[in-house]
Amino acid sequence: MEWEIFEEKVRGFLAEVSAGNLRAVHSYKDSSCAVRVIIDGKVGFSAGKNVERVMENAKKIARISEERLHNFPNEKPAKVLGIYDKRLENITSDFIKEEYEILINSVERAKIANAYIIHSIVEVNLKNSSGADLSKKETFSSFSIETVYEDGSGFSECESRSRELEIVETAQYAERLAIGSSKATKIESGYYDLILMPNAVHQLFSNTLYPSLSAENVSKGRSLLKIGSYIGELKLIDDPTIEGGIESYFFDDEGVKARRKILVDKEVKCFYSDWKNSINFGATGNGLRAGIELPPSPMPSNVVVEIDNKADPDHALIIHNFLGSHTANPLSGDFSVECLNAELNSRAIKGAMIYGNIFEVLKRIEGYSSEEKQVECTISPAIRFKKIRVV
Repeated sequence: MEWEIFEEKVRGFLAEVSAGNLRAVHSYKDSSCAVRVIIDGKVGFSAGKNVERVMENAKKIARISEERLHNFPNEKPAKVLGIYDKRLENITSDFIKEEYEILINSVERAKIANAYIIHSIVEVNLKNSSGADLSKKETFSSFSIETVYEDGSGFSECESRSRELEIVETAQYAERLAIGSSKATKIESGYYDLILMPNAVHQLFSNTLYPSLSAENVSKGRSLLKIGSYIGELKLIDDPTIEGGIESYFFDDEGVKARRKILVDKEVKCFYSDWKNSINFGATGNGLRAGIELPPSPMPSNVVVEIDNKADPDHALIIHNFLGSHTANPLSGDFSVECLNAELNSRAIKGAMIYGNIFEVLKRIEGYSSEEKQVECTISPAIRFKKIRVV
């Protein structure tokens, strides 16, 4: 029998703001574990609080499992800077209250519908029967806010691997979107040049393009892509070694060394893979867990979107956020989304919908029109597309 034990400890603070008032500041602490075993090539997985009990459950599941795995990895971790801020070890509720004061003083005209401030420390220990004995400590901070002004609303968020958060800039951006959307009007259906701001880029790409670059989806016939498929005039780099990157790490959740790889350079160069699929796709260090209660699977780390040409930002429908991007078809790339917080020639727009296919849309890239920003796993500038149908 081969085995893997993944232990995770999480602690931190969460502040909840509702209707402009600080409703609660919670401190939290949790400790969990997940175990995988391989018995006669069959994998058993279980998660819980007690390692011995979880191990026994994993053994029972392995006997009836259809999941297969050859072994567990044993690699040295990468060196990655900027993903742990020791100042969070001594953070207190008073610090959170100071951030709240900064928040309420940042919004003058709109009202804060809700907001969340989170600071957390995550410690991971991973051991397996192949000899891996790895540990890491990381910090995460995040701030999200929804503002309202008359009939309009605006949403924005920011993340950091340090104690510092861009609360003022993020809150004021959400306020501007809310004020603008309160005066929004409809536009006629037709073909428009679009500019997707970084939030909208992430919302669209993460639900349409990224799933097609997963080694597991490719192996199971759930992707239309293959090596050499032309994507568009852009480059996608999956890089978990970026200093201070939100999705950076020393090793993935299976113990595979973090590796930078080019996924797309106009055409598909490689797919991101977990350890199971590394037999056919190579070890890329992208075996990640959506939660400790789930086994690792291929997921992107920091996806850097690079576009060579700079585009004029004028006379385009600017989209800050999408509504309904999670309903996209990750196999075909088809999507139907509502433009949320959009504007055309400095005039707020409402009710506009975009129907399309991500692989067709990507072939209409004209260039970038802003500095890059990280939104969850995506690091991207605003991107301009030509002649996209809007209804």
